[in-house]
Amino acid sequence: MTYNDSRWKNCCITILFLALNVGAYILYTLLGEIVYNIGNLNAEAVIADGEYYRLVSCVFLHGSIDHIIGNMIFLAALGEMLEYRIGHIRFFLLYMLSGVGGSIFSLVYMTVSMILYRSVGASGAISGLIGALLLLVISNNGRYEGISLPRILLAIFYMVYTGMRSETTDNAAHIGGLVCGFVIMLIMLILHKIPRRR
Repeated sequence: MTYNDSRWKNCCITILFLALNVGAYILYTLLGEIVYNIGNLNAEAVIADGEYYRLVSCVFLHGSIDHIIGNMIFLAALGEMLEYRIGHIRFFLLYMLSGVGGSIFSLVYMTVSMILYRSVGASGAISGLIGALLLLVISNNGRYEGISLPRILLAIFYMVYTGMRSETTDNAAHIGGLVCGFVIMLIMLILHKIPRRR
């Protein structure tokens, strides 16, 4: 990955998401568990109580300083690569839809497995960015921004593997976000290549 100062001038949505995540964490540190309890992904609250906003709010919450720092590093790096390429609106949609998709996938997993947990973090949305990047690598003959196909596949394998080994990682959200990001980017590329009809 390469740093390009001129790209950051066109990364306003990435900066917005960074600010929202950091702001939410500051709010969490000031108000404590009330923020976490109101916003986390909770199957019972979503399904039984109809609190669907949690599908979105959980994406902007983090449980620890290490958690948010790790996710924000990935968001900054991936956002710097992707936003200038696909545009602000597409990047906004990619991130948000991947995040919600990851939340839904996690919710389905909880329901089917009957393993209930509470989840927070931007990992699902960030996994969506990785899924989108995977498609860009494939569509650019196996290399994009210095990232080769074997390199990104290894990164995805490691992400899923470590997620499966960890009891505190919402691997379902990771996989769901990854798949959603890949599909969303595929749709965007197809629509971008289709001429508009008058």
